[in-house]
Amino acid sequence: MPSGYLIALVIAVIGSVLIHLSQGLMKLAILRRQQGDRSSGRRHLYLAGMLLNFSAPLWVILANRFAPTVIFTSVYAVGLLALLWFSCWKLGLTLRRRDVAGALLLTLGATLLAMGSIQNGLSEMSQLNIAPMWWLLALLCVLVIPVAWLCKHVSWLPQGLIFGLLGGAFLALDSLLKGMAQSDSGTAAFLPSTAAGMAIFAVSFIGAAMAFGMTQWAHARGAAPSATIAGYDAAYMLTPLLVISVALPDGNMFNLMCMLGLSCTLISLVLLHRQNH
Repeated sequence: MPSGYLIALVIAVIGSVLIHLSQGLMKLAILRRQQGDRSSGRRHLYLAGMLLNFSAPLWVILANRFAPTVIFTSVYAVGLLALLWFSCWKLGLTLRRRDVAGALLLTLGATLLAMGSIQNGLSEMSQLNIAPMWWLLALLCVLVIPVAWLCKHVSWLPQGLIFGLLGGAFLALDSLLKGMAQSDSGTAAFLPSTAAGMAIFAVSFIGAAMAFGMTQWAHARGAAPSATIAGYDAAYMLTPLLVISVALPDGNMFNLMCMLGLSCTLISLVLLHRQNH
């Protein structure tokens, strides 16, 4: 494995743990507000979670310098283990055997996806066609309002899972567009070097903002954080593989290792799902 890929994987794990814990902190602050807590401590708790959540672009920017974006996104789910621990410690959720099995299976899926992504040989994001990313970003933006309306009026829909999937797809596009912008000179750098690259870099933050909004909607609607983040993680890992398979002129990201990883991820979603409460 190239040393740059290993550095990117370490950055991805650290970022994933902190970003997942940020979701738990914000959920805890929302629960305390609903219980009548109006103290400054509750507001500081939410602010801390929000700041950690907003650090998501920083981690992917750092990782993009050392490896293609798909290396970062493939192991993002490992932070779910930290969120499950926090949810049981502070949010009052009972840790079920299926939660542990689901988290471990999701981590296994992430590992297989990382191995499969490395095998596919994508060396630079500049090899990709950016058009499919713009089309998918536009489609997701159009879907937000009708999906929100359906979830508000149809009580049996798994809101946490739905908004988690939307949020993860938005954040994946944020990461992919940043990877494209950082490779505008043909090789990866910490920041874009051209005006076009800077424009793509700036627009990519729409994805990060929409991802934040999706998770906050799910928390405000009382969705279990484990289901929301499981959907979020699955979409964040799957979306780059789908987009790159279309955007890569001469390749397909779905080798056997990637397919096994995606299968583990989908099964873990079923294990981690909780009913709305």
